[in-house]
Amino acid sequence: MHSFIAKYIRKLKDTCSKVMDLPDSPRKIAQGVALGIALDFLPLPFISIPISFILAKLFRINAVSAVLAVIFFKWAVPVFFYFDFLVGKMLIGEGSPVKNVMEGISFTGPGAWMAWIKSLSYPFLIGSVVNSIIVGVSSYFLVKALLDYYRRKKKSHFIKLPQPEKAR
Repeated sequence: MHSFIAKYIRKLKDTCSKVMDLPDSPRKIAQGVALGIALDFLPLPFISIPISFILAKLFRINAVSAVLAVIFFKWAVPVFFYFDFLVGKMLIGEGSPVKNVMEGISFTGPGAWMAWIKSLSYPFLIGSVVNSIIVGVSSYFLVKALLDYYRRKKKSHFIKLPQPEKAR
């Protein structure tokens, strides 16, 4: 378990350094990360990576950061979907969430996945839209602040001090 956590932390550091060093403005990179994370909350199980790339190119934001965010948070999609369902149930007011939303479902392919999503219906879809917007907007501001700080720190590290002029 310790090696798994260490491996994941190493992957997190590598991904963060790749995103921080992308040659684009902090605003465009942060928008790409926000788009990628927001798409992971939506029920797009097999096509979120190409959709993130296409939308990033369409909106002229950083496509690499969008795709990296989608790929990096792919492991958390089941957790995101559970929160989508919980938030949707709370917003609709249908009482407490079902104890086992996975009961009787076998994921044999895309058709089975879509049948499961349809069985969750409105609470899941409403929760996914709400969570996608909230997490996308908050991740934009967080990543933009981190990028601004990182780039200011990096730039100040390389500032050259003024040299005295040579006498002629």
